[in-house]
Amino acid sequence: MNLKRIATFAVIMLVAVSSALAQTAGAAAPTMKPADELRRGIELFANARYAEALPIFDALFLDPNSGTLRAEGAYWSAMTLLASGDPAAAEKAIESFLSAFPGHERTPELVYHKARATFLQKDYERAVSLFQSYITAFPTGEQVPASVFWSAESLYSLGRLQDAEKLYRAIGERYPESVKAEAAKYRMSLIQFKYREDELLTLLKWSHEESLRIIEEFQRREKAYEQALEVYQKRYGDTKRGVAQTQASLEDQVASLKLAMDDLAKRLQEKDVRVSELERLQVVAQEPEPDTDLASGAVVALAENAAALELLSMKERALALMQFYLERLAARPAQGGSK
Repeated sequence: MNLKRIATFAVIMLVAVSSALAQTAGAAAPTMKPADELRRGIELFANARYAEALPIFDALFLDPNSGTLRAEGAYWSAMTLLASGDPAAAEKAIESFLSAFPGHERTPELVYHKARATFLQKDYERAVSLFQSYITAFPTGEQVPASVFWSAESLYSLGRLQDAEKLYRAIGERYPESVKAEAAKYRMSLIQFKYREDELLTLLKWSHEESLRIIEEFQRREKAYEQALEVYQKRYGDTKRGVAQTQASLEDQVASLKLAMDDLAKRLQEKDVRVSELERLQVVAQEPEPDTDLASGAVVALAENAAALELLSMKERALALMQFYLERLAARPAQGGSK
């Protein structure tokens, strides 16, 4: 029974209590007072003046002279707490009623409202259990369709969508005339959307994880490439410095050999002049009637000339060999640079 129905019921009860009071107008005042108080409390409840109604109902429940109206006071006290938005206090009031008035005709209704109070406290696991207890205890009770619906709502809130869907479907199949049938149908459509949303979220999560994996792989390869490039540049720099040092050393060697060649060329030129002088002396020595001293000098000069010629020949070969190596050395830097 929802709050609107409770308010309607309060109005009906108010009319019934007023009729009873009218029929017993000649009774003693003390016997009318609890009924008057109950009527006044129900009027306040119907007008949503819960803070004013609650003390009246509590007083009726606690008054031992209220007779049968004590149970009514306890009942309306629990309903007032539930309607005012205090489900925890309402649950305690319901437990007090069930303990004080076992087997009362309002027991099935209050067992249901206890489960509702638990649901409003968002204690969904216990709410499912209490609604199931109501259905088991009162299988033909008025609140069975509502208990099935609120059990489904509790399961829905817990995220147990498949279990909730079964109960929503059961409402449409077993209780098609129930006021909860349309709400159950709406909830089933929401569950279908939820399934699709979960599938999309799963797909999105997979796509996101795959994107992250690809990005991480790209970053790893990029880092490896940068490291390899750094090593290559370092090796290239070392090689370039080594080539430059080698080329500078070869250039120094070539310069030194060129100086040596120039020195040898100069000495060779001096030897050529000496050879020319010796050839001239040889011609003089071969002329008729030579002077004895001149002839002997010529002979000595010829001997020296022969030795000098032999030395010159050897030096010429050495110079040719040195020039060959100089050309090879001069050609090596160019070949190394082309490589």
